[in-house]
Amino acid sequence: MAGFAQENPIKPKNHCIGIVPQYAFINGFRTDFDFRLKKNGASWLVAAPQIYLSPRNPNLYDYDSMWGVGLELQHRYYLGAEKAVPKGLYLGYGPMFQYFSISSDRYYSEKIIENGIEYYVVKRGIVNTGIYKFGMTLTAGYQLLALDVLYFDFYLGTGLRLSFDDRLPSGLTREFNNWWGNYGYSGTLLTLGMRMGMAYK
Repeated sequence: MAGFAQENPIKPKNHCIGIVPQYAFINGFRTDFDFRLKKNGASWLVAAPQIYLSPRNPNLYDYDSMWGVGLELQHRYYLGAEKAVPKGLYLGYGPMFQYFSISSDRYYSEKIIENGIEYYVVKRGIVNTGIYKFGMTLTAGYQLLALDVLYFDFYLGTGLRLSFDDRLPSGLTREFNNWWGNYGYSGTLLTLGMRMGMAYK
């Protein structure tokens, strides 16, 4: 019996790679890379680079084009007794940064100097705005490991976001601040979602 019990030992996993499907709803793609910080330890580092790209879509967003990049880092600690594999309940926290470049056809003010007199005129044209978003996130979740390889991670948490743009007066940040998923959102938010991917040695 002792020999039978040792036929299928738990194989340690020290790395994971996966995706977060719900980012597609905001024209994004996110890939998560998980690294165990210490051999046989419960602490992990999650690095999540993101890209965003969208052409004009007047039905959803009032812009002509958008692209962006982002990075979220998370320190994650698994609470279960089994440390060899990344599964079970966990807590995570960490910072994030995103940059969006948005072009939109709209009215804007422009400073003009004529005969030594400075004044502003209103024009219409393509306005290019860079939006910078910083934040912190705290999450709790549960990760399943299927077939000793595939993981499914369900999480819930909260966070804080602060966005500003590179135009004076302000460009598009206020206009893209309608809900927590918008590119220029500032405030607290609820994070809810899932990850899926592969765990390996």
